[in-house]
Amino acid sequence: MSCRTKITACTRTIFSLALLLPLTLLSQTKLASTAALAQRAEVVAVGTVTSLVSEWNDNHSSIQTRVNVAVSEYLKGNTSSQSLTIVVPGGEIDGVGEVYSDMPRFRTAEEVFVFAKKDTRGLYRVAGGDQGKYTLQRNAVTGKLSVAGDNSLEELSASVRKALQVQNLK
Repeated sequence: MSCRTKITACTRTIFSLALLLPLTLLSQTKLASTAALAQRAEVVAVGTVTSLVSEWNDNHSSIQTRVNVAVSEYLKGNTSSQSLTIVVPGGEIDGVGEVYSDMPRFRTAEEVFVFAKKDTRGLYRVAGGDQGKYTLQRNAVTGKLSVAGDNSLEELSASVRKALQVQNLK
């Protein structure tokens, strides 16, 4: 293979990859701030997942899961109910499963901090895709809840309350 042939092949490869780069950039999820999530959501709640029920959607074309959360605290929204049901795409029925990479996954007994918004049918959905749900972890030493070991639940709640105060001032 001549040097000229190698350069031509290399140039074609680089050009082909350069054409795909914009598609890759378009497929990236834009990170939403906690403030943006809080302002976009109708409900911001802290609680424990009590059950997961997978079902076919109305036209039997995809699977969705109803996530029931026992709410310990509402920071925004429905303050009278002790539970919240959120519908997320995906799940498993009779050995058939669907997983969506940009949607959060829930587990029974998981402690969560969730941002939710009603869809056109009045069902709560996670606001902001997989960014709209935080898994809370209990510190073995202090017993306090934290988000991914970095922020305490108190810090996260305070930042949401601050964002909501700013929103109310507008």
